[in-house]
This record gives sequence, C-alpha cells and structure tokens, in this order.
Amino acid sequence: MKTAIAYALVIIPISTFVVTLSVLLGILLFGRLLAFIPDNKRGIPVAFLCGILGELAGFGYAFLVFRLLVGPDSFSLLPVCLAAIPLVVPPINDLGKARKVARKLASESVDTDSDIVSQEIAPMIASLKAGGIGEICGFIAGVVVFGIIL
Repeated sequence: MKTAIAYALVIIPISTFVVTLSVLLGILLFGRLLAFIPDNKRGIPVAFLCGILGELAGFGYAFLVFRLLVGPDSFSLLPVCLAAIPLVVPPINDLGKARKVARKLASESVDTDSDIVSQEIAPMIASLKAGGIGEICGFIAGVVVFGIIL
C-alpha cells in the first residue's frame, strides 16, 4: 500500500508543484547572485540554472518520497522513470513557446532590428530557450545522478 501511495505522490501534480517552487527559489537566489549581469541579459543564465534546479528537485522529491514512505532501498529504475514523466513536459513547452514566438515574428512583417524587438522580445525568446535547455540538462543530470545512486 505504501508503494502505491509513493507512486501516486510522484506522478500527480505535487511533483510539478515541487519543481515550480524550486524554480521560484532559483529565481530569487540566482537573480541576486547574478546581479553583475545587465537586466536584459540576466534572464538567460537564470533560466538555465533554474531549469537545472527544477528538474533535479523533481528527481530529489521522488527519491525522498520513496525513501521515507517505502524504505531506503525502494528507489529503483521504475520510480526514476515515473519521476521523469512529469519532468518531460516543461522543456518541451518552453522550447515550443520560443519557436512559436519566433515563427510569429517571422510570419508578421515585424522589423526584427527595431528597439522593442531587440530589447523586449528577443531576450524573452532567448530566456525561454535557455530555460528549456537548462531543463533538459537538469533532466539528464537527474537521470545520471539517480542512476548512479541506484
């Protein structure tokens, strides 16, 4: 019964909530640490670092749930795979949003050299891409780290 509860806690949106909280913590933490980077360029490294932090938090949450509820040796390959399911969606969404905005700009005859595009929209697209790439790196790091733990 404890194993079923652990699987349910890993699959349901609680893990997504944990990821979101860790990303918000990362924004607060990394935003202050990277204060030397200009405001319009800070989004890229912060998004990348928060992506890694969020994905690792998701795997760590699954690890703790299984360790505390089921037992110290319960975190095996199946829980790692189940922990990965909710963590696959955010990078796909972020990279998709970045592509969608870039295509929208390309389809509408927007002057990509204009000030508003270069100061507002281009950094947003770059931050989305960096966040998606950071999430993918964090996902891979989570699989590797918890693969080594197993």
